Order: sequence, then C-alpha cells, then structure tokens
Amino acid sequence: MAKRRMFARSIVGSSRFLSLSRAARLLYYDLGMAADDDGCVEALGVMRMTEAPPSALDELTSTELIVPLFPGKVYYIRDWARNNYIRPDRYHAGLYKTMLPNL
Repeated sequence: MAKRRMFARSIVGSSRFLSLSRAARLLYYDLGMAADDDGCVEALGVMRMTEAPPSALDELTSTELIVPLFPGKVYYIRDWARNNYIRPDRYHAGLYKTMLPNL
C-alpha cells in the first residue's frame, strides 16, 4: 500500500462533497488513505478504527462517491483517478482489480 495519497480539490471542494455530514466527509478521507492502488478499500476495518457510523457509509454510497463491490465490505472510490496518479513503476495491483471492469 502506498505511503501517500492525494485528494483533488475539485472533489473535496464540490457542493456534492460539502453537503455531506462531517462523519461522511472524514470517512471519505480515511477510506482514501486505506485504499489500494486501484481505489478499492475494505470499509469495515476503517469504520471500526475511526468509529464512523454506518450512516456515513450510506451517505457516501447515496452520493455515488463510493461504489459497493461487495456491499458492506469492499468499496471502490469512484473519483480515484482524479484524486491519485500512480506511476506505473510504483503501481501494485490490488486484490479486487478483477471486479473493476464490471463498473
């Protein structure tokens, strides 16, 4: 997993993002930090570490900032490519890469 992540101002400064609750906005950042190089993340561990309420995850999915791959478990951060550019020589395929073409 990478040591650094970025968040595009065009995403986190948008009205779609800013209209979320504080818990949902913080969860988005925490999910982004825990995501693999493909933008997939197991949400349960992040939610337990941060004590985020389930409603925060529901907000992120209803605004389509994240997409469920395995609902309740694994999610894809929809704007991952806008947030992060990973050089090919540093890229490591994640466990859930095979599920991404189905989006």
